[in-house]
Order: sequence, then structure tokens, then C-alpha cells
Amino acid sequence: MSEFDRAFVHNCTIHTSIPTMKTIDDTAVLLGLPKHWVRQKVLNGEIVAVKSGKRYLVNVDKLIEYLNSNTITPTEQEAPASYGGIKPVPVKI
Repeated sequence: MSEFDRAFVHNCTIHTSIPTMKTIDDTAVLLGLPKHWVRQKVLNGEIVAVKSGKRYLVNVDKLIEYLNSNTITPTEQEAPASYGGIKPVPVKI
């Protein structure tokens, strides 16, 4: 390899890590999630996955990021107090 080739390869090298890819079933078991929920998110394009033959491979690292970034904090209006097992239903007009 010539000096030019070595310099070219050195300058063009992209340092990336290989993502953890698992099937939908393996991902669900690994993270303790329902299989149908993971499958639906994949089919809707909400989480990163690639199709390999008949299977989808889920990028587990991106799914964990998705789960950590999409948190819901209930407010008083969203979580009303219950009275004797009866909860008021919010009405949107």
C-alpha cells in the first residue's frame, strides 16, 4: 500500500459502533415489553428496524433511546382523583 493510499484510508475512516440488532421477539423478551407492541412500533416506523428476509431486526440501542426520551409526566388534569373506585372521564369538546 502506497503512502497516498494509507493517508486516504486514514482520512476516510469513519469510527462507528455496530448497533445491537435483535428480532422483534428477542427484543421484547430482552426489554420486558409485549411482542405485539414492539411489532406495531416497527410496522409504524416509530422505531428503527430493518427487514432481513422475512424477519425484522430491531436496533435495540435506538429503541432504548426512544423509550427513555418519550416519557409522560401526568398533570393534575390528566390524572384526576378517584372517588370510591369511580374515576371521572375527561370530556373534550
